[in-house]
Amino acid sequence: MKSTLTTPPTAVRPSVLLIFVFAIASLLLTLVQWLFCQRTGSVLVFGQGILQLILTIILLFLWLNPIRKWQLLAQLLNSFFVLLLCGLLISESYIRWQEGSVVLTSEALPVVILGFGGLVLLSRLLIQFKGEHFSQLSRRLTGSLFPFLSGGLAVVLLITHITGWYWLDIAVAFFTACLLSIVALFFLIDGYWNIMESSERS
Repeated sequence: MKSTLTTPPTAVRPSVLLIFVFAIASLLLTLVQWLFCQRTGSVLVFGQGILQLILTIILLFLWLNPIRKWQLLAQLLNSFFVLLLCGLLISESYIRWQEGSVVLTSEALPVVILGFGGLVLLSRLLIQFKGEHFSQLSRRLTGSLFPFLSGGLAVVLLITHITGWYWLDIAVAFFTACLLSIVALFFLIDGYWNIMESSERS
């Protein structure tokens, strides 16, 4: 007779090495896009790199599923890190605006299109991820927002390539950095106050 007892499925924890490799690859990809930004003169390339890094951080956060204390600390540090990157993007946009640099759109466009494809794949992973911290609605909204922003950057760069309006690349990158800075600042303040409340209770 076959046994009717079934062994409960064990929770699959992500490999530390796999998480480490994924995080390092994401940071290196952002660095590569920064170098392409310097080479092509398109700050939109670096703007897309920041979008990819933010989405990767969210995925890693859901993957690790930390306890409340580490969750708040990670939110605080990640928000501060994103704020620094947005400040760098704003500074670079201002410098390019003052210099009136020419954008090598023919070289920047393939990078932005490939980045858009990568963001779509990451967004699909986020939408299908079953975690405790995000509701299904939140995952769908976040997973739809990032490809929309990335696709918008690609369209703007294509318009810049066709029309030669190099100021458009700078203006949209500046606006994207300001928008991401506001979001990061909100999460930074939220994480700080939650940490303060948790410390007062304990």
